[in-house]
Amino acid sequence: DFRAAYDYFDNGISFLRKGHWQRDYNLSLKLFVAAAECAMFIGNAVSLRYLSEQVLSFGNSFEDKLEVLYITISALASVDTHKATEKAISILSKLGEEFSTFYSESDNIKLIEHTKMMLGKYTDESLLNHKLMEDPSKIMAMKFLARLELMTAYTRPSWQPIVTIKMVRISISHGMSPKSPIGFTYYGMLLTKLGDIRDGCRYAKIGRKLLDRPGAKEVAGEVISIGTSVMCFVEPAQCANESHLLAYAAAMSSGDTRNAMMSIVAYGVGLFWAGEKLSVVREKFAKTRRTIEKQNRLFWLSHQIPMERTILILIGADESQLPEQSIHGGTIRSSLTESFHKLYISFMFRQYEPMRASAEDYFSKEDNVWALSTLANTARAFHSGLVAYWVYRKSND
Repeated sequence: DFRAAYDYFDNGISFLRKGHWQRDYNLSLKLFVAAAECAMFIGNAVSLRYLSEQVLSFGNSFEDKLEVLYITISALASVDTHKATEKAISILSKLGEEFSTFYSESDNIKLIEHTKMMLGKYTDESLLNHKLMEDPSKIMAMKFLARLELMTAYTRPSWQPIVTIKMVRISISHGMSPKSPIGFTYYGMLLTKLGDIRDGCRYAKIGRKLLDRPGAKEVAGEVISIGTSVMCFVEPAQCANESHLLAYAAAMSSGDTRNAMMSIVAYGVGLFWAGEKLSVVREKFAKTRRTIEKQNRLFWLSHQIPMERTILILIGADESQLPEQSIHGGTIRSSLTESFHKLYISFMFRQYEPMRASAEDYFSKEDNVWALSTLANTARAFHSGLVAYWVYRKSND
């Protein structure tokens, strides 16, 4: 109950005497950071701003400010993913984790191959029993990297593999942190994307098992959800997709509403591509929309609404019955999602000219191979390939 916890911490702060940052520094720091975290979870932006400003003003060192910087970036990610990404990268550079200004496809492939060789000497058992991370700066770096995984996927797709590789390498070099399950699960998805489905599933399962390590339960929602996307490549999609509901429950139980919303949106999208009845998917999305609005995680509407519109059009709804395109999001992936569904509808109704125009828009944006390997992205690749083939044949005729 983060609201009740916030009230307790707020009461504790009210009892602090004037000059408490000088007299009771450690107590003040702990109270303000804990209250800021609760304020983030309950969506109290005004209190979060005040509490974080206090810590940033009176904190004795950069290290003392890191927790509240992490909290504020987590809050910012839901309203301005691009800005949150830049801030996280800046902080990581101060923690010794530098990023280049540009990563080519060949750069990423080399790093992935080198990481595969590094991990080759480790068995599943040795990874699951690997030493614990103790270096405080590396523990904090892992927290910021874990936050970057999904943010870079939507804002800088070519950087997302680098984030994953950094998490895996730090875990091997310095020990497993509570965030390591995220790194290994995304690494499994990365290998799956490159066609190595066997090892992809292996590392996704390792990530899931690492949730049993100390302090890792708070990332269970994201780990289960990303792992589910990997398992859809080896299990019937209708069955594997159900694990997104487990991810939703795990995320909500730890207050992780961001990944909870990601999981239920992924579940609804999975239902569509797995062939569920359109009326069932429509009702699921309507329920999901209400949940997203209640949790004020409107970013995810930019990924759900194009699918909602597609379903309603396929059912036979007219334009007045369609939800408006979301003004929230504004990321590379959300724009691509919108473009794809325009292409898909034109293709399904065999409207060649609108489909060709939509295809030109879609392919002008789909210029990066590092999209997350999800069921939706696989369906997107399949259908856009059919469209490209149709346009090619008709153009040659």
